Amino acid sequence: MKRLIINDYGVFIGIKGDRVIVKKDSEKVVEIAAGNISQVIIASRGVSMSSAFLRLMLKHRVDFVLLSGFGAPLGRLISRKGGAIELRKNQIQAQNDERGKYLTKQFAKGKLVNQSNLLKSLAKNRRSTKPELASKLEEASRVVLGFINTIEQMDVNLPADRFRAEVMSAEARGADSYWEAIGLVFNEYVEFPRRMKRFDMPKDPVNILLNYGYGLLASDVWMAVEHSSLEPYAGFLHKDSPRRPALVMDLMEEFRQPIVDRIVLRLLSSFKEKVTGFVEDGRLTQEGRRIMIQEFSKRMDEKVTFMNRVLPLEAHIYIQTRRLSEFLMRRASSYTPYTERW
Repeated sequence: MKRLIINDYGVFIGIKGDRVIVKKDSEKVVEIAAGNISQVIIASRGVSMSSAFLRLMLKHRVDFVLLSGFGAPLGRLISRKGGAIELRKNQIQAQNDERGKYLTKQFAKGKLVNQSNLLKSLAKNRRSTKPELASKLEEASRVVLGFINTIEQMDVNLPADRFRAEVMSAEARGADSYWEAIGLVFNEYVEFPRRMKRFDMPKDPVNILLNYGYGLLASDVWMAVEHSSLEPYAGFLHKDSPRRPALVMDLMEEFRQPIVDRIVLRLLSSFKEKVTGFVEDGRLTQEGRRIMIQEFSKRMDEKVTFMNRVLPLEAHIYIQTRRLSEFLMRRASSYTPYTERW
């Protein structure tokens, strides 16, 4: 199954029978069977499409995502399907019982483990060439991992909102140590001022690449959550908000470092200071988007081992949503966040 990614102006998407036709300036550039498409991503303005194409996507249950210029998913088109009422009831109930507090801890711990392991991996690769930097990375890795003990010692009898806030505080302190340390690695290639989210309006290529990548990751995790019939807006680690899908943000925490952060490190290693050319006016250029989306797709297709299963990373995301569903329905006694060995 393939992603169909539209990243150019003046593109028209239509169909011929059961096949999708993409044209640019009236010239056909892509033709593919609808049954071979898993997802359509519109990453550019100036794209038009026929209603027949949209009907065909719904018929084949193809996920359709429209991205902002910063990579954030603006919206999705999904096929109508039946609702898993009991699962969603259990999800909402779990927000205020022992399951919710347990998941709050697990999502945060998974992120901290992956941050620590990535720093260890970076330190290992620099022990012989840059021992001083390697030492700093190893120390930061230990500091980040130490916040897991902080979380484990928290009082589970606290009210749910207070407990969530305490866990988020510990996770945020761990993140501060992580970004300070990995920033030393980013600065080997280009200037990295500090970690800045999309609403901070960063101008440097590293933050812009990270934010765009997290937007792509959000689209994939959201699709997996919907596929499992979970409620995207009812989270555990992240507070419910009508402006963002809290459960999607929760599950993303397990995959930020293994997917997006590693992609950005690869791009820096390959292009070095040339990544500055991927950015214009605080956004990725068309070429920057093309490269980032291409590398994201390649990473999602890479096979990795987790819980004794060797699968593409994208498949692990889907399986995690099913494992979460099983836990919420009390058919599983635990939930193990995705972590990647270093």
